[in-house]
Amino acid sequence: MIKEHPETHLQNLRIGIHKETVQLVKIHNEYNLHSILHFSTNIICFAILSGYFILGNEKLVILNSWIQEFLYNLSDTIKAFSILLVTDLWIDSILHMVGN
Repeated sequence: MIKEHPETHLQNLRIGIHKETVQLVKIHNEYNLHSILHFSTNIICFAILSGYFILGNEKLVILNSWIQEFLYNLSDTIKAFSILLVTDLWIDSILHMVGN
């Protein structure tokens, strides 16, 4: 009976280590999947913006003038709120990436 107890303890320890290892691998794989997803999203956005720049420079000029006119017509309060909102979203996204 004394000999069986250490073997059972070692077997339980091995099972615990195996479960922890599987959990760490799952977390690592999830992190890698998110990194690949963010990278591919950035590549797609870069490709779209490059395509617009190369193929539709005139369209971008028109779009730029519309955006400038839209921003010019906004009140100062809405402009300030928009700046704070964009800054907050940007900081949150950076902190989220650093936290992972």
